[in-house]
Amino acid sequence: MTSSDESLTSNEDRRTAAKRKLEARLESERARRRRNRNIAVSIVTVVTLVIALTVAWLAHTFVGTVTCQWGKPQNTLADTVKGRDKIVNEQPPERRAEAAKYMDALAAGVPKERSAPQPSSNVPLPFPGSHRYVKTGLWPVGSTTPMNLQTNRGDLPITLDHASAPCNSAAIQSLVKAGYYNGTDCHRLTRSQNLKVLQCGDPTGTGMGGPGWTSPDESPTNLKAVDGAQNNPMLGGSGPVVYPRGTVAIANSNNAMLGRANTGAAQFFIVWADSQLTPDFAVVGHLDESGMKTLDAISKIPTEKGPDGSADGGKPKEPVTIKTATVG
Repeated sequence: MTSSDESLTSNEDRRTAAKRKLEARLESERARRRRNRNIAVSIVTVVTLVIALTVAWLAHTFVGTVTCQWGKPQNTLADTVKGRDKIVNEQPPERRAEAAKYMDALAAGVPKERSAPQPSSNVPLPFPGSHRYVKTGLWPVGSTTPMNLQTNRGDLPITLDHASAPCNSAAIQSLVKAGYYNGTDCHRLTRSQNLKVLQCGDPTGTGMGGPGWTSPDESPTNLKAVDGAQNNPMLGGSGPVVYPRGTVAIANSNNAMLGRANTGAAQFFIVWADSQLTPDFAVVGHLDESGMKTLDAISKIPTEKGPDGSADGGKPKEPVTIKTATVG
């Protein structure tokens, strides 16, 4: 082999060696990139999994919902009126004229009956120990909702509290949005020793009207027991508690002896002075301080005799009309 051939072979070997080094370096670079990419994918996967698990934990722990079981009323006002003659004749002779008058008043309320859509069955629950809950998009919002009753006597601003009775407060909010309360009269004003409330929410004005469904019982657990009061087995074993001034609660016709429960719906009462009741009436909120003056003025309106003949629990002689009800 000549020196020239040796030179060519040497150069070719160097080029081959250089090529191999370059390929090896490129392969090493590709391998490094693959490793980095795999590491990045692993990190993203782990982070995504952690986020998903965290969201699931938050949803399970905090984004709770309660399922509200809406029922059907046992007897509507129209059903009651159908039994007019039987009801009147069952009364003692000296009370039949009074009973007939009362049944006629009920009959006059039938054309005023209204229905309203049944609220959603799933209602969000607040964060434990707080006044906030999570709704769509995990955005925290308040567990209270402002509501206002614009009456012919002045405004009655109310704060609905969803933590206390989530189903019933949601029902009130739904009824307001449906316009159920607009143009209705508050049909009862009481001023007995233990019960001082203004009751509203019945378009028929009879105390027997409803929206076509009933709400579940959500008995309050944080009201103060009346000092020295004894539990009454006739009332389900519950003793009276104090419903403080300004409390807004759902009226019902529950009867423990008859096994009647979950009879609340649209009717509510506002306590104008501390009152004593069994803890069977769901508390849905409270009247704001700015509405107390209006409520106090309403409480002084004279009343007609109630169905039981008492002058302390009848219809206001001067109308108390909810012109419009709004929320939010």
